[in-house]
Amino acid sequence: MKKFSLLLALLMVTQLIFCKSEKKDDSTSAIALLALVNSSSSASSTCTTTFGEGVPDWIKNTFTCVTVTVSGSNYVFKTSSLPTYKSPYWGSTSSLYESNLYVNTSGTNAVNPNLIKSQNITLTIPKDNTTTTAGSVAGGAAGIATNGIVLYNDAAAPGDSLSTEYYTFDDSQGHPTNTGAYHYHVETPVLTNNDSKLVGIALDGYLVFGKKHDTTANPTTGFTLGGSSSSTKCIISGSETSVPTTWAQASNYNANKTAGTARHYHINNGSEVNGILISGKYIGTAGTSL
Repeated sequence: MKKFSLLLALLMVTQLIFCKSEKKDDSTSAIALLALVNSSSSASSTCTTTFGEGVPDWIKNTFTCVTVTVSGSNYVFKTSSLPTYKSPYWGSTSSLYESNLYVNTSGTNAVNPNLIKSQNITLTIPKDNTTTTAGSVAGGAAGIATNGIVLYNDAAAPGDSLSTEYYTFDDSQGHPTNTGAYHYHVETPVLTNNDSKLVGIALDGYLVFGKKHDTTANPTTGFTLGGSSSSTKCIISGSETSVPTTWAQASNYNANKTAGTARHYHINNGSEVNGILISGKYIGTAGTSL
């Protein structure tokens, strides 16, 4: 009888959730109900990191929660894109659950109806890209952060806008898609805060740094949210092909690079939703993400 009652309760909850409109639902009640029946079992404060032969020290000493190998002229990054910190998107029964969302200066925060799920993402990234002409950044993984979380561009899912979606970000400025793929669009406080720290690597092989180039602020201009012709590339004269020296691995990186391969991005210097990681256009020819 107890098993039957529990099953009936779960069915009623499930019906309540899925009889709603298919339109995105950012209500806290929806996520709470969903968490009861669909909490992720992948939550962990630890992760596995492995590197293959030929992977340089600047990757080994910087990236975690990834598997990285060398394949011809490419690096191959594999990740489950699972955060090792707390988030409401783990579901209320998870040990890593918390209710906090990012605190904004305006707007009303609310979780989206998705939960974090383990992914099987492979990014094939050029080792020594020298190109400077590239197409628009497609949806999905446009790069990978140093903690193994994938980087997305400055556009939201179709039918939404990032300026609206922004208010669903958790305390670390990330959130999951409808398939559970956790990701970042903007500056994340777990990796950078108005500084020159390395955030990750874009799909074209060029690195992504914080809002400053060493101590120089505002190293990008001309940014337009959702602009397919704009890029968050460094444009400081004399520095656009030289990574910040404050990065601990700069010497090892430069030893493996030429000036033409050291072009890079900076987080856009705007506040909140405008602190974009990668805008609508890559610097150079991108690899692939699956």
